[in-house]
Amino acid sequence: MERIKHLSGLVLFILLTLLIIASCSGSQIHIEETTGVYHRVKKGETAYSIARAYNIKLQDLAHVNDIPDPALLKEGTVLFIPEARYVIEDVMTYVKDMDVKAKPSSADKSAMPAETVTGENGKTSPEALNENETDKKLETKMVLSEKIEPKPTEKSPREEKEEIQSGGKIFIWPIKGTVKTRFGRQPNKTYHNWIKIVSVAGTSVKAAAAGTVIFSSNIKDYGQTVIIRHEDQFTTVYTHLKKRFVKADQAVKQGQAIALMGEKDESGAAYINFEIRIKGKASNPLLFLP
Repeated sequence: MERIKHLSGLVLFILLTLLIIASCSGSQIHIEETTGVYHRVKKGETAYSIARAYNIKLQDLAHVNDIPDPALLKEGTVLFIPEARYVIEDVMTYVKDMDVKAKPSSADKSAMPAETVTGENGKTSPEALNENETDKKLETKMVLSEKIEPKPTEKSPREEKEEIQSGGKIFIWPIKGTVKTRFGRQPNKTYHNWIKIVSVAGTSVKAAAAGTVIFSSNIKDYGQTVIIRHEDQFTTVYTHLKKRFVKADQAVKQGQAIALMGEKDESGAAYINFEIRIKGKASNPLLFLP
């Protein structure tokens, strides 16, 4: 639960930013100029129905959003839908409309056998599974039937870092300090999408790469926050800042001061949390930093 909470919270940052930038409102479908959209799971929606509505493989949806079991998707979770151009506000209605359009004519339907299940008494009875139960069965069936790709040869962290940096996308450290908490699963079994860097209060926080500020405000539980969009679909997130120097839509250069650090943790150390995301998915910042 903690892992999902952290994932949902930080994905919500970017969702809020996109909502600020988006110019559409009120209609069922909102057009967004992005390479993907963020969808908040509503009551009654399942991973399978969402995948159908957005025409994406269930396995791909689960992989991009790091969902270990699609059948356990919770209401309120924010999912990133790659390559989608608009948000579907009512997935269940959208899927039902798809089914109606694909429904066979009455003549064809009369020639089809009725779908039945066998009861405990050995007699057949009408299919009684509700839509959510059917979706869960289909989700499990689809996941199990997906072709399992051979596991690639694992690279050492150093090899992976060299491969990433050889592509020319190199960030700089936002502050000079010490990494106190690393990216990923923690000893207490929670999962962090960021690294925690401690330093001296009042230190300037710098933009890790050139880009455009897409969010600069305060967020509950994360404090003063700045989000910068970079080229090649990269985004950096800076949270728990003390004072912000930049505003939304402002262009910044690599190394430019964007804030001051000063918020302190339980031990009294000043710190910031720093994220690097690719297409909305959190990646280990240490793989991109010199």
